[in-house]
Amino acid sequence: MAGGKSSILVVDDEQAQIDLISEALKSDGYLVAAATDGFKAIAACKVRMPDLILLDLQMPLMSGLDVFKRLRSDEKTRDIPIIFLRRKGEKPSELAEAADEYWVVSKPVAREELLSRVRTSLREHTLKIELKKKDLQLRELSLTDPLTAFRSPRYLAEFLRAELTQCRRYKIPLSLVLLEIDKYREVLATRGQAGCNNLMSQIATLVHAQNREADILVRLSESELGLFLTHTDMQGAVEVAERLREAVAITEFTSMDRQFNATVSIGVSQLSDVMDDTGKVLISYARSAAEQARTAGGNMTLIAE
Repeated sequence: MAGGKSSILVVDDEQAQIDLISEALKSDGYLVAAATDGFKAIAACKVRMPDLILLDLQMPLMSGLDVFKRLRSDEKTRDIPIIFLRRKGEKPSELAEAADEYWVVSKPVAREELLSRVRTSLREHTLKIELKKKDLQLRELSLTDPLTAFRSPRYLAEFLRAELTQCRRYKIPLSLVLLEIDKYREVLATRGQAGCNNLMSQIATLVHAQNREADILVRLSESELGLFLTHTDMQGAVEVAERLREAVAITEFTSMDRQFNATVSIGVSQLSDVMDDTGKVLISYARSAAEQARTAGGNMTLIAE
């Protein structure tokens, strides 16, 4: 859509029909391009994507249905709304399925009917785009932890379902560094839930700043963060864990305009052949190691046995 005006591609092998339709569309404020056969129509879409296509069914070289199938098979042109042009009484059986979704206008074209169908089709397409964007936004929100703005457990479930399969198939190491805030209940008692949330958010930001783009940071619980390290064995994961533990320990965090220090206990586990395909065992091992580290005094990293 250029300058707020919708662009329409008219595809017909009869120049008189193109002229008639183009004149009606232009008078209603649309930008119009034309193609006299299917090959030119497909090429025109590659040069400039139209907002809508008026497509004649019966053309030499390539029929309108063949053009339709070619456009729908290409991801870039799949969603362009199409209005078919046909002579009265002409309705090939192959069009039956498409006709349920796409408008059909009879030739010779009646100006008001044409413009009405064009406006309706463009309006419906705009609504579909808006709904798709909202669906994507809602999905992204469901996959994002509202506190840390990083990934949620729901995202983790989808990630692990695909990632574990790849890791097993191609023998790719995957490790988990699980960080648990030390003395969380004391922090909760002295600073309240808002203070705990603020601390978790700050630690998550600190961890995220030091990880790689391919790694996945997920909030596992109100006091736990999980950093899933792709292409990383146990030794590499321990190095990452120690770097993060030390970074947390030397950082001054802020809550209610007051600075304080915090530490984390870390458990490290690596995917093995005896673990399940959902990642639950991988997480359980790392969590157990983190709990042992916390019980032993905290601010340490332990490897899951």
